[in-house]
Amino acid sequence: MTLFIILVVIVVVVVGGAALVVRSRNREANIARADELRATAASTAQTTIAPAQERAAVAEERAEEAREVADRAEAEAEQARLEASRVEAEHEARVRDADRLDPRVDHRADDYEPQVAGTVDQQPTPPAEADPVPETDHAPETAGPVEPAEPAGEQKPLLPRRTPGSNDMPGKPIEPSDGGGGWFTRKEPPAGQ
Repeated sequence: MTLFIILVVIVVVVVGGAALVVRSRNREANIARADELRATAASTAQTTIAPAQERAAVAEERAEEAREVADRAEAEAEQARLEASRVEAEHEARVRDADRLDPRVDHRADDYEPQVAGTVDQQPTPPAEADPVPETDHAPETAGPVEPAEPAGEQKPLLPRRTPGSNDMPGKPIEPSDGGGGWFTRKEPPAGQ
């Protein structure tokens, strides 16, 4: 039995020694591989990191410039909106002043709204409706070929035209009870005034 114990101890020592040798070789191989990867990374870092950082810096500068331009444009747009609102308010005030002076307009009515430009339909009338072509029953008496008034493919620019009836005043006519008249219904003053 002692011989068996001695053999087991020798086998354990040999296996342990072999494991230590394999472990140290693996450790040395890993160190050598790590040093090799570091050297490769260091050599490529000089050629890849600096240009990438420069590109990132240039892109950041462009983005900052674009943000500044966008901020300026937004400020200009806001200023233009404020100016447009101011001009519209001045125009509406002038129209309201005119409506207060005009005896035909009941500016105290609940549904009163001044007729300000831009509040009614101002879409251009299609050419077919604005300039209807009269139909004729007989053919023209020309001997030669008829030339078109405009070259094909070219069209006169459409000018804004109001649709028929858009110039009519809204509301109902006032009955001529006091010799006046107009297009807005007159609200009767309360009794006692």
